[in-house]
Amino acid sequence: MVTSVDLASHLGLSQSTVSRVMRGDPAVADKTTQRVLAAARELGYVPNSAARSLVTKRARTVGVVVADLKSSFYPIVVDTLQHRLGEHGYRMALIKDPDIPDEVDSVEVLDPTIVDGMIFVSARRNSPTVRKVIARRTPVVLLSRDDPTLSLEVVLADDAGAGELVIDHLTSLGHRNIAILSVPRYRTNGAAREDGARAALQRRGIELPDEYVHRAGSTHEEGMSMARALLSSTRRPTAIFCVTDELAFAAMDACARSGVKVPEDVSIVGFDDSPQAGWAMVDLTTVHQPIENMAAEAVRLLLARVDGGEPETPGARVFPVSLRIRGTTGPMK
Repeated sequence: MVTSVDLASHLGLSQSTVSRVMRGDPAVADKTTQRVLAAARELGYVPNSAARSLVTKRARTVGVVVADLKSSFYPIVVDTLQHRLGEHGYRMALIKDPDIPDEVDSVEVLDPTIVDGMIFVSARRNSPTVRKVIARRTPVVLLSRDDPTLSLEVVLADDAGAGELVIDHLTSLGHRNIAILSVPRYRTNGAAREDGARAALQRRGIELPDEYVHRAGSTHEEGMSMARALLSSTRRPTAIFCVTDELAFAAMDACARSGVKVPEDVSIVGFDDSPQAGWAMVDLTTVHQPIENMAAEAVRLLLARVDGGEPETPGARVFPVSLRIRGTTGPMK
């Protein structure tokens, strides 16, 4: 390993001068600074993260944009991304989604030299923030969100296929009055899950009344409110497909508070297979997505661009999903 002593000896300079250059000391003559940095690149001298940025012209940092860390989904994604990036020698800068109303636009104030690329876990369709970052020529990958209006690498679960899995399971149990508890349409993954379930119902000739589709925001209270609306429908559904586990938990809470038994009166299915879904007291039937593999692919695609290799063909990498059948679904009675 090349040391600062080796570098100083190679250049005929003192070690203190080399250290001052690596600290970015403006008092060092520009000609000397350029000599030291050029030699450091040539010899492969990288003493620490600050000096590494000067030598390689990279921050060794990737920005990760998420919508809501209160959701059980995002902490798992963030932890996985941080681990995968660390394996490649990169740090992670976590950023709250500035497309959410009333949020400070932290991406806007983020100096492009601070990050080498960005992974958006919460990008909405036609996101102005994503377009802003692309305009800076910063490499971008979307994870668990799609935006057909942009030519980007995208990593997705088979959200539409999940709808088919869920409806196939529920109809095999005899359910025909099936409702959907969804999210706002700008959340493209949730919209795809909803559309997949709609298409599966249509193929089976099963009606989906307007009162059987409700959309909730990100809070537990909103989910409970929309679930109560479904439970008070003219003809109460016997099964509810919730496009996230968070919504499924809210629906189960609404049922418990309304005296509705799960699954005896209403079957409930979620999506995410979050850790809580497997708890004995929850035992939620849910769609499992291979988030670890998806995160690894997002990191691979992004770093391929950051490292200046041949870029992948823009488009979606779709990962298959599976249904984890547990205790919240049962035969229609």
